[in-house]
Amino acid sequence: MDDLVIRGGAVIDGSGAPGRVADVVVTDGRIVAIDSGQTRQGRRIIDATGQVVAPGFIDIHTHSDFTLPLNPRAESKIRQGVTTEVLGNCGFSAAPALPGRVEVLRDYLAASAPWLEFRETTFADYLHTFPATSVNTVMQVGHNTLRLLAMGMEDRSPRPDELSLMQHLLEEALEAGALGLSSGLFTAPGIFAKTEELIALGRVLQRYGAGYASHIRDEANRVFEAVREAIAIGEACGIHVQIAHLKLSGTDNWGGAARLLAEIDAARQRGVQVDVDQYPYTAGSNPLRNLLPTWVQEGSMEIMLQRLSQPTVRSRIRKDLAVHGLNNFGRIPSWDAVRIAISPHQPEYAGRTIGDIARDRACDPLDAVCDYIIADRGHTRILITSMAEEDVQEILRTP
Repeated sequence: MDDLVIRGGAVIDGSGAPGRVADVVVTDGRIVAIDSGQTRQGRRIIDATGQVVAPGFIDIHTHSDFTLPLNPRAESKIRQGVTTEVLGNCGFSAAPALPGRVEVLRDYLAASAPWLEFRETTFADYLHTFPATSVNTVMQVGHNTLRLLAMGMEDRSPRPDELSLMQHLLEEALEAGALGLSSGLFTAPGIFAKTEELIALGRVLQRYGAGYASHIRDEANRVFEAVREAIAIGEACGIHVQIAHLKLSGTDNWGGAARLLAEIDAARQRGVQVDVDQYPYTAGSNPLRNLLPTWVQEGSMEIMLQRLSQPTVRSRIRKDLAVHGLNNFGRIPSWDAVRIAISPHQPEYAGRTIGDIARDRACDPLDAVCDYIIADRGHTRILITSMAEEDVQEILRTP
């Protein structure tokens, strides 16, 4: 008699074949048969009538490297059927961390994970010390992390020695078992990187058969250019490209999903290995500081905070936003579309919108944003509603 029979569910096996009603038979912890005859008996029988029986899901875009150390049981993922998570996305990874650069890394990542303790480590040591979890984990190394270690928050191309260090650290991570490289070109310091820098790192990936996953440079007014850049990197290096959470933000760009998907399909027809993922809702999450123009974010956190305290800087930001909209998000209906999610130093404002806070303080919304960033030392996270439901659905139903 078998150990377990999951009886009468709609089996979807992940191969692309149509689902079918069948029994899944398990013995000694392994699936030994998928039987449509309902003849097998087991010590335990689970009636799955009306349910879907499938392999564990792979969540290919997560930031759980920052939360799994807090809760290795990961019940929220297991209960959704997720059994494998890909970590280290959007250019963020907690490793490697070189001597003398740990504080820079901590300052940069504190908005995403203020609870994490950063320490000097190689990527290999980080993998060995990462806690055992209920889900399988696959790690990527972040381009932003490599750039911070090599050259801080500088708005320039790397010198040869700095690029060589990034390539060396990437190679070490791949040797240790990293799946590939992720980039976050929407925020500093990744936003300062030219395409040539990413191609140089892509050459390393090609030698290892590794892939490149990108939160592309823009998801609003320049989203078409940003998608083309990601495709160009994959094409130049002969590597797989994963475009993360594909979207069109900003009211000026709504309705463009079909044209954007056509560009991606054309690249596939040329032989470029490019795939996309998305999340099925119209809001996104980011540090509040990422809404501001790129030039505001250059330099250390202290420099940025000092910059934001100056009335002349705020006036320049206001003019930039009037012309271009929010950095990476384009134009939004109003500041009520931006909601505080996490605020380490002003938790009483969590859940309130920037528009609401500005009205409460009787001030301009941009002044409220700048004051908030300064008070929270850049560590505020927001939810921003910036997409059209029609575009979300168009991307979702496209293979």
